[in-house]
Amino acid sequence: MIFAPVLLSLFALTDFSSFTYCHDNTRGPYETQCVALDADAKGEIKFKRRQADTVNLPIQLSATARGKFIALLMATNYLDKPETFESGKKIADLGLKRLTIELPSGKREGTFNFSLRKDITDLSNFFEALLNQETLSFDITNAIQFERLSVPKRLEQVENELRANRIADPEGLIPMLERIEKDPQIVNYARTQASKIKKQILGSVTKR
Repeated sequence: MIFAPVLLSLFALTDFSSFTYCHDNTRGPYETQCVALDADAKGEIKFKRRQADTVNLPIQLSATARGKFIALLMATNYLDKPETFESGKKIADLGLKRLTIELPSGKREGTFNFSLRKDITDLSNFFEALLNQETLSFDITNAIQFERLSVPKRLEQVENELRANRIADPEGLIPMLERIEKDPQIVNYARTQASKIKKQILGSVTKR
């Protein structure tokens, strides 16, 4: 839990112009996934499925998620000592993660397949959850337009990911959920489902 005064102090200390997290995969459905954010947690997400075009989408984190992002980034001392990101252990190929930050003093960049630094893995896990969330949202948005009968199943997936803490910014799902709620062309079950998820998210925000 991050209180408002702490959030304000964190934001006041931010001193970078851009941060980028990318995950390149030799396996799995995605060749590459990237998020680029400025100090206001506004930017772009980019991902490419295999044998498909690259998708570019705007992104703006909620105040809560921005606070978490800044706190996690500061915990790494703005990607200090990038040569220590990689553990060097011989393990399976998990996909190369690339982290880049633009500071007044210059650019820092580090890569790793597997890291033993908790601060780096915590930051990486946040962005993996954000990428997961945004690709889910993209798929649901497409389903609303072209495959409405699949919306209930996709919302069940959202519920499962929320329970597993694989959604970085639950508040960011609310506009999409409200769109489903208000769309009379989507089956009532899905609209009720979307309303239930939204209430759960808003309830968790209220408790903070």
